Amino acid sequence: MATQESGWQEAIVSTLQDADAPLHYQRITEIIGERGLRTLTGATPAATVNSYLNAMTKEGNSWFDKRIRKVGRGVFQFASDGDLAASEQDLDDIDDEEQDDNPDLIVRVPAFALYWDKDKVKWTSGQVLGRENQNAETVNFAEQQGVYILHKDYSVAYVGRTTDNLYNRLRHHNRDHKSVRWNKFSWFGFRGVEDKTGKLTVMPTKVDPKHLISILESVLIEALEPPVNGRRGDYLGIQYEQVPDPDIAKNQSRAFLRSLTG
Repeated sequence: MATQESGWQEAIVSTLQDADAPLHYQRITEIIGERGLRTLTGATPAATVNSYLNAMTKEGNSWFDKRIRKVGRGVFQFASDGDLAASEQDLDDIDDEEQDDNPDLIVRVPAFALYWDKDKVKWTSGQVLGRENQNAETVNFAEQQGVYILHKDYSVAYVGRTTDNLYNRLRHHNRDHKSVRWNKFSWFGFRGVEDKTGKLTVMPTKVDPKHLISILESVLIEALEPPVNGRRGDYLGIQYEQVPDPDIAKNQSRAFLRSLTG
């Protein structure tokens, strides 16, 4: 059993050993934080865990013993003796979603968000704030590029694209005739997040043709949530949770305190 503040590898092994089913690397990261096995720092702790997992499943790595197995895109398990008897072909059939060492090449959607509240954005701030989880640093996604969806509650009201600045596009829709027709938004961005700085990475300039169809499928599955599809899109990176603008949060706190004092 890993102890508090153990190494990433020990924490990962401990988490997967105790799991009764394969886990996505984002869930592995959450469990590590919940159990206090590691302090989750930086802007993208899940990306750090994913990097360790992919290294641990490659021959030649000091942690490679075939016990940690990749069973799907971003999904791993601790292998039992029976699992170890599986053929190597099973592993070869899994496309490696991390083959994006070339930053100019789009092979997946590195960052996305679902059903963020319009009222948690201050529309004079130039900020659209989010974070990977409660322990991660806040990131400003204002300059994200990709596609976005405006929702009325959880229904789709409008679909658009941004090739420059997500914040500006959303602010425009909050001023035009569509403003009363949406109260939530989702986005799928092609700019990832640098772990050390928390800044957005550069926009890739090329698309891997073999991944394009899968990328489109992944976005549609995640955005539309079709009931027959039993799993999320394969070519999606990290899902970010919304962080309310600090000024809005302060105003809400003041209003709550005023309501208590009458």
